Amino acid sequence: MHRDPPPVEAPHGGAPAGASAEAAPPATGRGPVVWLRSNHRPGIGIAGMAAALLLVVLLASRPWSRPVGVVPWLLGGGLAVAAAAGLILSSRPRIVLAAREVRVHLAPARVEIVPLEIVECFFLGSRLEPPHPRDVRTGGDRVRTLVMRIAERAVDHAERPTLPLWGAWQGGSVTFDGRWCEPLSVDLVRRLNRDLTTAKRAAPARGAT
Repeated sequence: MHRDPPPVEAPHGGAPAGASAEAAPPATGRGPVVWLRSNHRPGIGIAGMAAALLLVVLLASRPWSRPVGVVPWLLGGGLAVAAAAGLILSSRPRIVLAAREVRVHLAPARVEIVPLEIVECFFLGSRLEPPHPRDVRTGGDRVRTLVMRIAERAVDHAERPTLPLWGAWQGGSVTFDGRWCEPLSVDLVRRLNRDLTTAKRAAPARGAT
């Protein structure tokens, strides 16, 4: 007599055979995790210009063949510092997750610490850039931005000083200028919100261990 084959049992802890498993969210890890990178091009451009000017100063003063005054050394040192600063600033990420803290870098010499639990979401935005004084157009260019929303109850984190070129921090909204961070997209925002949810779910588990 013909018998139907027995049903295939799923392995222990797994899904039934033939079923499509959902992709697991990316692990947040225990070490710092970069959520939003900076735009390397402006910093590299500043470093390149400073290095080029430093080369011009060296060729003009020729300190290896004759004594030079203090001014060329000061100028050369300042250009070297500018080149190094450009490289350092271009390599620092804008948002980093570290344990239960979100570290925000929106000023050259400041890193703001935001508790993970008061970060609500990320979403795309835009703002109108004022036109150049010589621009005859009535309006400027529209710049894409990324907004990190902080809970209203966290009044102590509603505002922070920033470098206006990089973004703004007012009224509980942390705005990142898209020209000074990695390219902004819908997929990036989805990934940030997914990682935020994963990190919040993992935080109580880490605290219990």
